[in-house]
Amino acid sequence: MVGTVHGSALGFAGGVVVTALAGSWPVFALLLLVVVVVVVSWWTTVLGAALTAVQCWGLYGSFVVGDEGHLVADWPALAVLAVASTVSLSGLVRDRSPSIVDSAVG
Repeated sequence: MVGTVHGSALGFAGGVVVTALAGSWPVFALLLLVVVVVVVSWWTTVLGAALTAVQCWGLYGSFVVGDEGHLVADWPALAVLAVASTVSLSGLVRDRSPSIVDSAVG
């Protein structure tokens, strides 16, 4: 598992790459940002996943939908990215399940 700071940094880097490459296609950029959020959320903490979702939303709202870095509050995009970040909860369940199995066996 990657810590909060490193997970957030990884998510920001992925978001910058996606924004730079797919900024001209808003729907495609949002889908790729969802992929970044899901992948980073799987390997980081809940706070790292939430920070990644907010950072990707900021990049999307500022450079894909917005003009020249001016933030446009695109609330549906934030909702999509927030739902994608909940994948980190499955990572928490994954980390706890061996202890449940071990206590049942022993």
